[in-house]
Amino acid sequence: MNQIKPATRSKSNFLFNIPLLILLLSMFSCSSGLEGKLIGKWKGSDHMFVKSAGPDLVATVDGGLARHLTSTLNLNEDGTYQRLVGEYDNGSGTWKLEEDNLILLDENGNELKYTLLKVTENELVTIHDVTMDTPSGELSGKITLSYTR
Repeated sequence: MNQIKPATRSKSNFLFNIPLLILLLSMFSCSSGLEGKLIGKWKGSDHMFVKSAGPDLVATVDGGLARHLTSTLNLNEDGTYQRLVGEYDNGSGTWKLEEDNLILLDENGNELKYTLLKVTENELVTIHDVTMDTPSGELSGKITLSYTR
């Protein structure tokens, strides 16, 4: 009868446990993958508005870019968020991830839905529909917002 030597047995146990360890690590990293990348402080870096209807209001679009470049979006691990323009509060509430959408629910129950175009460790790019009333009429389109860390 062949006996497994103690050194061989511990080596085979070690080799058996490696795939199990890899499986466990991958399960934990998948659950926090995209959500984990979103958590943190994001600084506005670029803004592009594509109008679908309404008046041509270059000053309004340029003003939106200027505001975005001084903005910060904080997505906290506890599911809360805060938006700042400069040092001023521009809204807070809760956030969640649904498929490729970042959903912000403010303290008044208003929901903003951002489609995620790109999420890396240092870059976040979203797009969303926007409609706003202006003195010259209703303006609508899509805004692409870029952020960096």
